Amino acid sequence: MSEILLIEPYAFLSNEYRGNNKYAIYAEKSIAYWAEDTRLTVAIAYPDAIPADLDIDDIKAKIHWTMPLWFRWMGQADRYEDFQHSCLLFVVCLAQEMRALGVKSVVFFTGVAHHIEYSLIEAACQIAGAQQIYLYPMPFCASPSRLLPVVQHASIRDRSILALKVSDKQVRDEVIAYRDNHLAAKPPQLNEKIDRTATSYGYALARVAIFGAKAIAKVILRRHAGVVRHPIDERKDYDALSILRIVQHQKRALDYYLSGMLDEAAVDRLIEVEGALPILYAHYQPEASTFPEGGDYPTHLDVVIAIRKLGYRGKILYKEHPGSWIYYSGIVGFSRVGLCRSIEYFRQLAALGCVFVPPTYKLSEARSRKLFPITVTGSIGIERSMVGLATCCAGLPWFRGAPGIYDLAGTFGEDGVFYDRQRWQFEPMEGVEWFDRALSMKTINNYPGIGTGVSSGSATDKAEFLGEFGELMRQLDNHVAAQ
Repeated sequence: MSEILLIEPYAFLSNEYRGNNKYAIYAEKSIAYWAEDTRLTVAIAYPDAIPADLDIDDIKAKIHWTMPLWFRWMGQADRYEDFQHSCLLFVVCLAQEMRALGVKSVVFFTGVAHHIEYSLIEAACQIAGAQQIYLYPMPFCASPSRLLPVVQHASIRDRSILALKVSDKQVRDEVIAYRDNHLAAKPPQLNEKIDRTATSYGYALARVAIFGAKAIAKVILRRHAGVVRHPIDERKDYDALSILRIVQHQKRALDYYLSGMLDEAAVDRLIEVEGALPILYAHYQPEASTFPEGGDYPTHLDVVIAIRKLGYRGKILYKEHPGSWIYYSGIVGFSRVGLCRSIEYFRQLAALGCVFVPPTYKLSEARSRKLFPITVTGSIGIERSMVGLATCCAGLPWFRGAPGIYDLAGTFGEDGVFYDRQRWQFEPMEGVEWFDRALSMKTINNYPGIGTGVSSGSATDKAEFLGEFGELMRQLDNHVAAQ
């Protein structure tokens, strides 16, 4: 019985657990496990049979829910139907093998399942009844950074902090430093730095040409090498012309936004006339912060529609994220933000009563008395919680339950906090205390660089990571044995 399944662990970590009968390893669309010192491998593709007890409609619904990921990673809609069935059969096959191996816990080396393959593995876990453990990068600890194990069962909707002591690391000093950094009006240390290259439209066009040339070379090389791709990797990605289209689409949309926004002085005059207003902090998209972590709200338009449905009739300030001007990132390449910004998108927001404000617009102390921030899952909720200010988080952030964090219904529903300014503030140290209790001794060293893309490289960090991750595995073993 392999009760813990590790999803694509790093090579150095895979070596630590290879040969242990309690563990199985998923990599390259197959599961390797050990029985009596013998390595066995099963490929995950199409199942030989469909078990009668599997609810196929339920699996289809789980796959359909991940469609925002497909829009991000798949370029040709005419292939959706074929690809959806490949995904369905992959989930069935993987769920069967997990059942056969007796898998109880599945560990992902990422903060959230925000790629197609991992979303399918997540669905298989749900079908097989295995709890999922994700290693979520924390925004507080910059060097070395830390990972918070979070657990979910049915879906991300029930995600919670895995309240196990896995280290001796106290985070109070880092939490207070994060708060002080916010009070000093500085961006979080781990935020991606936006430089001129990333926001240069001309540079982006040059990268499109390079992307196209590489794509042609790859097709030629693979044809001669006889490369056969796995069915769930057969999706048609965006070609160079598609990337060019969405980059151009994005620029036109942002130019439209800039032409229609109010300047800071006009915004302040509007607030004086209107009184208290909500301000929607847009996310850099597409990102995990809006889907899957956004839950029912993968776009800001969905948030605005929900606010209107709850009965709020006043104006809504909309602040575009500076990252939307990143055309080509040194970390992820083309972000495909054109999928989420368009002239029509901004027209729809305006039609629903949104007023566009400069992306540099900041909440001064005076403005904070009259503006109530809304985000999907943004770090502004963490920052404000630590200084005793309430925030609306429409999505499913990992810090749900922190002081001052309200959902849409709690903000704009009957007796919502937005309508009672006395509830906009609370004891400033409550948030600091909550994050200290929630995280101290519950995080592990982020030696691999999950969420940053850059490994520490330090032998000390590696040893600490292995020790703390090993403690996490030991406690998962004990938890499974006690069930």
